[in-house]
Amino acid sequence: MADTTSRAHVRPRWWHFSHVGLLFASAYVLISTSPSLLPRTWYFQGFITGLCAAVGYGLGVLVAWVVRRVARLIDLRISVSREAGHWFRVAWPIFAAVAVVGITVANVRSQARTAAVVHLTPLSPLDWLGALVLALAVAAVFLAAARGLRLMTRRLAEAAGHVLPKTLASVIAVAVVATGTAWVTDSVLFHRSIQAMAAIAARVNASPSGRPAPTSPLLSGGPGSLESYASLGYQGQMFVTSAPTAAEISAATGRAALDPIRVYAGYTADRTIPDVARAVLAELKRTKAFDRRVLAVITTTGTGWVDDWNAQAIEYLSDGDSAIAAMQYSYLPSALSMMTDRESSREAGKVLFDTVYAAWLALPADARPRLVVGGESLGAYGGQAAFADANDMLRRAQGGVWVGTPSFTDIHAALTAARNEGSREIAPVYDAGRHFRFATNGSELTRDYDGRPYGTWEFPRFVYAQHPSDPVVWWNPALLGAEPDWLREPRGRDVNPDVTWIPFVTFWQLTTDMAVGHDPPDGYGHRYGPELVQAWGAVLGGVPGADYAAIIAGVQKTVNRVE
Repeated sequence: MADTTSRAHVRPRWWHFSHVGLLFASAYVLISTSPSLLPRTWYFQGFITGLCAAVGYGLGVLVAWVVRRVARLIDLRISVSREAGHWFRVAWPIFAAVAVVGITVANVRSQARTAAVVHLTPLSPLDWLGALVLALAVAAVFLAAARGLRLMTRRLAEAAGHVLPKTLASVIAVAVVATGTAWVTDSVLFHRSIQAMAAIAARVNASPSGRPAPTSPLLSGGPGSLESYASLGYQGQMFVTSAPTAAEISAATGRAALDPIRVYAGYTADRTIPDVARAVLAELKRTKAFDRRVLAVITTTGTGWVDDWNAQAIEYLSDGDSAIAAMQYSYLPSALSMMTDRESSREAGKVLFDTVYAAWLALPADARPRLVVGGESLGAYGGQAAFADANDMLRRAQGGVWVGTPSFTDIHAALTAARNEGSREIAPVYDAGRHFRFATNGSELTRDYDGRPYGTWEFPRFVYAQHPSDPVVWWNPALLGAEPDWLREPRGRDVNPDVTWIPFVTFWQLTTDMAVGHDPPDGYGHRYGPELVQAWGAVLGGVPGADYAAIIAGVQKTVNRVE
């Protein structure tokens, strides 16, 4: 009895590892190297692998604990002969080593295929070594933290056990440590990290773009502007100084052109989002933007960025007879905002459109410009919040191009769910393409993804531009536990066929994919370019599928791709 009590108080040493935990960790490490939409950098690969190793180990420990408890409860004992045990001990390491090496090699090669599909360079052997070292460090940190919490729980339970029943003391210890851990993780680690990143983003926003202020009164920050150039922030300054001139537009189109209007208002501590929207409206009125043929309301990304391909496509196609309104509502990059603050984007998209729409509606019907909408990634998400549903969009806007729209966006999700039978989630066909068309490239405006021709495209026209390899489109917290249709269906043409859904892992793979979404060339990942000229051409009244080569060549000479 004394010997049993002595063994009960022996604590496992820090270097002791659960065999089942290691088995699960190894499996998750192998899974973590499987390919996703885009090739990962070595440091993202290392982070994912380390995180998956820690989660796998914890899951294995939990499974082993449950099995032991159940076995004791039902008095289950499993024994094997000495000879069988010997062969198992010999064969198991060999089998495991062969499996690990084989699967690792297969995954490395598959990731190289992913890189080839999107025209990027795969990781080198040195990169993989760096990823392995980082993964070990990340896993060690998580494991040390878990064991520290376990030790804390035991000590607290032992202390409480002096005055409370043992079972109750254990329950209270677990509850106290779990609550404390959740508080520290949320209030200290998470929020402090977000605050630190927000502070960095605010400093970037306040830093000058290095470009001189506009000399045209048609641009915010220029002569007569109600908005100072400095108040526009970094992305706002890039936006207003990237507008093409009438001469540049004419050189591409061969037609007479006007200098386009671009108005913008920056987000500052003393302004609310409605204040910023009213400032944009004041700039529209100052520049006489409502007298132009096309008025575009573009919802920006988290940092206030507007893709210049989106803007210049409108300006070249309308011969400069256009005005584009945009505003800033945050400093954070879109990927971070998607995970922490989606509401600001929705508020900004709705408030800006409603503000402009009210002024537009007050004009005589025959004196109104064509009112169109657009946005990219978080901007597409926020911009669509201005509308109750697809019918409301058709009623109040006269066209639009939504680029890389996150799949959890309400209207996007509704259109996708109601798609025609037989069409794919990566490029759904809704209502036979009568008003809304999803395109993975510029050639899908007249035919769907599988080559079936559309019928008549009625006005107003809306395009959802989305690449199958764009992680921003497909990132969704639901990936943690549910396989989406786009991974049940045949993979898109720019996606490695080896990509598959893996619970927990796929979500984190796409999370890191978002950080490298702009690494591929135009036409892949979250990189949209010439196809937006074709999309806007159709939306603004051109013939779908027309030849826009001259305009695309012109935009390529003047477009600003700084993000």
